[in-house]
Amino acid sequence: MITFVLGVSATIVVGMLVWFTIDTIKSLKRIKQLEKEKENLWLEIQHRCDSIERMLDEIHRGVSQRIDENYSYTDSRLDKLVNTIERDYVSKKNKLDNSIDYNN
Repeated sequence: MITFVLGVSATIVVGMLVWFTIDTIKSLKRIKQLEKEKENLWLEIQHRCDSIERMLDEIHRGVSQRIDENYSYTDSRLDKLVNTIERDYVSKKNKLDNSIDYNN
């Protein structure tokens, strides 16, 4: 009977050691797999960040170009407006000067 109990106990202990060893090996494989997935995810994140940065640079260049074009258009319109105002001022001043009789 003692032999039977010792045999059962030994079988249980060996079974637990085998189970623990197999579970440890599975856990280590899973850890390696998760580390590879983590590496791949970081690479994907870096790729997306680079892509977003490139798109933002393109948007910035496009907006800057449009702003420059609009400012040059606005500047030319302002120049024309200033020239028109100056011409009108000079013309009205001359008319006013011509209409004033300085001899009186």
